[in-house]
Amino acid sequence: MFRHALRRPVSMRHAFALAFDLTMLRDPWHSLIVPFLLRAPWIAAGMVMTSRSGRSTPGLVLGLAIVTIGGSVTSWEVDAMLRFRARSVFNTPHGVPPAPALECYRRGLRRLPWLYVTELTRNLALFVAFPALFLPGLYLGYKLAFATEAVVLNDRNLAGAIEHSFHLARGRFERWFEMVAGSVLIVLAFWFVAALVYAIPSRPPSLPIILAGFSLLLIALLPVFQYAWTFFYLRLVEVEEPQIQEAGPFFATGGMAGR
Repeated sequence: MFRHALRRPVSMRHAFALAFDLTMLRDPWHSLIVPFLLRAPWIAAGMVMTSRSGRSTPGLVLGLAIVTIGGSVTSWEVDAMLRFRARSVFNTPHGVPPAPALECYRRGLRRLPWLYVTELTRNLALFVAFPALFLPGLYLGYKLAFATEAVVLNDRNLAGAIEHSFHLARGRFERWFEMVAGSVLIVLAFWFVAALVYAIPSRPPSLPIILAGFSLLLIALLPVFQYAWTFFYLRLVEVEEPQIQEAGPFFATGGMAGR
């Protein structure tokens, strides 16, 4: 008999543990350093342009538009690559290397148009929902939380990704909220350290330098969050797969029922 096991455990701590293992131990070069180097030029260009004083000029507006579009496309491509690398090591022994980075970039590039459409649709929906009422906006954010992973990793279109995200989120609000809270707490911990760096020394570094330094550090650690959410999504997909159950002494004494 086939059934959907909707309530098997899904752990935020396990998702972040896998993410830190992949970024810090298995593959720091392609998980942390290369993604940061790809994002850094766009970030630096944007910071330089926005720091200019005086009135906006057509050239500056055009430059900011190019930087914004280029940075967004680069970030989406990097995030898609990270999702494929996370899937390549999900449920594998520790020593198994991730899939080749270039192959993951290539596969991510193929999904980029649908990823853009999904990101745009989700952000527009949240932009409209949150100012109207907080709770409906929160609910929509929860139900759409896995749409981008679905559209990248499962070759779905927009409608399929949204439907899949709604299905995976069913009955998992507490676990989703736990992931959101865990992500926010990690970010707040970094800013707490930044405040200590500024407040404790008798001659602290200037505040702009501290803010810029910790902002770049958080940007460098974005793959940790992307990996964690991807592993969380993959676990949800895993527990939603039909489980084969049969009556009989084999299953009663261990076998597949003991999994």
